[in-house]
Amino acid sequence: MKEKLELKPQESWDNSGLQIGDYHNNINNIMLTMDINPKLIEYAVNNNIHLIITHHPFLFSGLKSIDFNTYEGSLIKLMINNDINLYSMHTSYDMAPYGVTHNLAKLLNIEPYEVLHAVNPDGSGYGGIGSIEPVNIVEYAKQIKKLLNADHIKLYCNKDYKTVRKAAFCGGSGSDFIKDAIAKEADVYITGDIKYHQAQFALQNNLCIIDAGHYNTEYQSLQGIKSILDGEGLNVTLMDVNTVKEIIL
Repeated sequence: MKEKLELKPQESWDNSGLQIGDYHNNINNIMLTMDINPKLIEYAVNNNIHLIITHHPFLFSGLKSIDFNTYEGSLIKLMINNDINLYSMHTSYDMAPYGVTHNLAKLLNIEPYEVLHAVNPDGSGYGGIGSIEPVNIVEYAKQIKKLLNADHIKLYCNKDYKTVRKAAFCGGSGSDFIKDAIAKEADVYITGDIKYHQAQFALQNNLCIIDAGHYNTEYQSLQGIKSILDGEGLNVTLMDVNTVKEIIL
């Protein structure tokens, strides 16, 4: 079955959709990236990019003014002056049938899976959970690190000899769904941005957590968008740029 870019309604707090530009503009060259920064916009200008699609919204809350001397204002000016459109697919793509969860499940080989936290009447929502081949938790964490091409990961688990058979997962910041993973009897939960007390709560409920980072658990979904747009005959450039790169000393 051919995958289609079918988005879901965004969350009320989100700001997906057109950020800068005109829906009536003709588009040929597209850049896909998790976020934008000055170097990425400079690349777009130099390579005749007409549309930048990001996962995270550049404009998250309302602006009361556009000051070209600010970080946001300077980028807005640069995009407008070069006729670059900016569109974001955030929670609308997180919950899409072939969105973040679908692509992460394929990459981690957790198929079939069910939705971890349902939001919409049709059962769509965030994350997934499914069965995996029984494996030692430390070995599994090493596999996840390799699959996600992560520089480093964090493993929270009470026992390094534990065997895991059921894995929950969520791209990005999935700490809100730790209780769902516990309720669905997952052995391990793969996500990003886990805080100390959240990990503590998981361990108290016999749930191991693999924190593979926000970027690493979401970036893979951009390849899904690229594949769909490539099928429409568009010229798409996928940028692997983590704008919040961690340096481990």
